[in-house]
Amino acid sequence: MLTNFQYEYLKNLLSDGQSLDINGQPIKLRPSPNIIWAVTSANHENTRRNPIPSNRREQAIETFCEELPATSFSYPINDLGYTQRFADFVIKEITVQSRGQFNISPSNTLVLCSTPSVIDMYEKLGYVIAPAELTNRQTAEASHKRPWDLVLAIVAAGASWRNDPLYQSDVHYSSRQMLEKYRLGDLILEVFNDPLLGDEGDITETRDYETYRRDFEVGAERKFELIKPFIKSGRVVDIGCATGGVIQLMSRDPKLAESDLYGIEASRKLYDICEQRRKNGEFSNDNVFFYQRNIMTGMIFPDNSIDTTTTFSLTHEIESYLGRDALLQFIKKIYAQTASGGVFINSDVVAPDNKDQLVLLKLNNSNGRTENWEEIDVSPKVDTEHIKELSTLGRFRRFSRDFRAEEQQKFEFKQVQDNGSEYIELRLADACEFLSKKDYTDSWYSEMHETFCYWNYEQWCQAVKQVGFSVMDGSNAYTNDWVIENRYKDGAQLFVRGDDGLKPLDFPVTNMLLIAEKTA
Repeated sequence: MLTNFQYEYLKNLLSDGQSLDINGQPIKLRPSPNIIWAVTSANHENTRRNPIPSNRREQAIETFCEELPATSFSYPINDLGYTQRFADFVIKEITVQSRGQFNISPSNTLVLCSTPSVIDMYEKLGYVIAPAELTNRQTAEASHKRPWDLVLAIVAAGASWRNDPLYQSDVHYSSRQMLEKYRLGDLILEVFNDPLLGDEGDITETRDYETYRRDFEVGAERKFELIKPFIKSGRVVDIGCATGGVIQLMSRDPKLAESDLYGIEASRKLYDICEQRRKNGEFSNDNVFFYQRNIMTGMIFPDNSIDTTTTFSLTHEIESYLGRDALLQFIKKIYAQTASGGVFINSDVVAPDNKDQLVLLKLNNSNGRTENWEEIDVSPKVDTEHIKELSTLGRFRRFSRDFRAEEQQKFEFKQVQDNGSEYIELRLADACEFLSKKDYTDSWYSEMHETFCYWNYEQWCQAVKQVGFSVMDGSNAYTNDWVIENRYKDGAQLFVRGDDGLKPLDFPVTNMLLIAEKTA
């Protein structure tokens, strides 16, 4: 955000020679100075910390500087996260990007900054600071609203932000023009009101994205082959596209050669990978587009305009993080944007048919340690190692405490004995929740928020029919045999009580493929 105060401050600094630095000393500039703008976090957009794309910020800077008595240059600086090397990195980055035109040093450059922690970094390198709005670096008191204050003012004003008095009086014309012309103020509202994404544009800070990315990429071909017969060509949208693996396979399919392929991804980290892959030329179809969006905050496609919408392992996240009403609203939105004859293909985990049936779960207590299961280390990485070392029974005990604890969802079970053996008695759905998550130790805390067994297949069919879809042949719930053989059998066995004692119970369905067609 560029402000009217900033404009007047720069104008005076460049012309009157009477401005003071942060230590109260007069500032004297050389004749014909340049203004160099570091457009930080340039690789971030659609995040609360940086909602506005860097190209729009640079465009506003050019307009802002048109009447200032200096030549202006702007350089995009990618995000580093928090680091004490920030100031040094910015200086070196500008030297490289300017191809040596600017060799910045304390002897030839004044730093304008009103953020105390950043000021400290530049001062340690020897730079003189022009404090702009800052009047007290100890308390961070300012004489005028700073850019971030005005971003928050837009958020506070809501839909009427264009008419907000503070916005009208303090935001410079260059920024107001950009915000209104490209509806960037509305984008700010969307980002700040997003219930799913955090400040950095990600769903959760505890997910191991390397493992998550690898799992999606390894399974991309299997997923595509699963849905390939049901895809309708035209405008095809993959919501929650992860790193674009399925989109890549779609782009190679001759049947979809004339189709427009859209990948929608909420996570900034995954979206960045999609864009990098596109730049690398990894997609065979030129009409591939990616957007970082939380689809729940607003659709980006008109009604009746999409021929195929695909979702993989997405709907359970909506249920887990946003709740049942949001999931029902999502299904309605998909129906609205689907063209007549189009399809919604949903591949996800699913609850067993008899969710509430009481079962007995016999868990392996010799494939790891069971004692000290409650141990937690302050370092998530070390705590992950603790969980990996636990036996299946030890992980269950940890799971029984951690699963949906923040959501205050009850997890009830009993420890029982039968013929000298110990079992866990619980609902079949709860047993499946544990079995489906016990091996995700790298992202344990993230997985503990997510529920898989809220609807069974029949309930899913009812939900899509209620909004107008028809369920197509080929839809079904199924058991992932690889998961059963490689993850379940070694650690757990299921039983039910019968007249003659305990009887083994086959592991129930784990996944579903639902193809919903809009016939109206």
